[in-house]
Amino acid sequence: MDGFPGSLAVVGAGWLGSEVARRAVAEGIRVRATTRSGRWRGTPVEGASLLALDVVAAPDDALASVLDGIEVAVFCWAPSGDQDRGTLYVEGARRAARVCRSLDLSRVVYASSTSALASVEGWVDEDSDLWPDSSRGRIQREAEEAIARGLGDVPWTILRLAGLYGPGRELARLYRVGEERLRAGDGLEHTNLVHLDDAANAVLAATRLPAGRSGVIHVCDDDHRSRREVADAVARRIGQAPPRWEEPAGDGAPRGKRVANDRMKTELGLSLVHPTHH
Repeated sequence: MDGFPGSLAVVGAGWLGSEVARRAVAEGIRVRATTRSGRWRGTPVEGASLLALDVVAAPDDALASVLDGIEVAVFCWAPSGDQDRGTLYVEGARRAARVCRSLDLSRVVYASSTSALASVEGWVDEDSDLWPDSSRGRIQREAEEAIARGLGDVPWTILRLAGLYGPGRELARLYRVGEERLRAGDGLEHTNLVHLDDAANAVLAATRLPAGRSGVIHVCDDDHRSRREVADAVARRIGQAPPRWEEPAGDGAPRGKRVANDRMKTELGLSLVHPTHH
């Protein structure tokens, strides 16, 4: 893999984006970041500049100004406040592609989600062309298409991130361990998760890819235990009663999709810090 870029823009420096910015600064990269409000989410990232940018409401030249003189653009936004998800992701991706193809960028890294994958049984890799049925997933997939088809000759990497967890978004919070209410279903769907550390490392690794390489890469850990098993393990670890589900576990065999991460390891050269979410 090539070395890190000299400069990086993180458009959407929220929970993931601010961690990417923090790690990039530590690598000696000049970082320019944006949030909708112009304020950091949580602890400010020392050494990075921060600008206010609403990627939907602002004109093209505002985004172009943020990216001026930057080598790699990273887009990892998420809706906040009254923002419409479809408008942000789809129109935001179209704008990003339109602006980026007019600039001298070495790469665009776009953070998507494994919700862009169809709900299938068994393993699913990056070559799957099946679209999801859910409106949320189809929005993600349409945004991916806007990036892949709209950038012209600019190299691109779409990272499909599994469900994110980590500091401030712990598994106990995700699974609402300790709450008395019944969980819907039987909890036997496979989990597809990735820790914040590994997601941020994947973004930075993508910035180093050779110029001739574009494509989709899944970012997911190796652990695909059922939601029920993971929630029970978390409950035991923190001394809480295991969650109760509406339906019995039956034979206990997990079902649903398992997101393959081979390309993450081979193309990004990523060794997971958290291969399991235990």
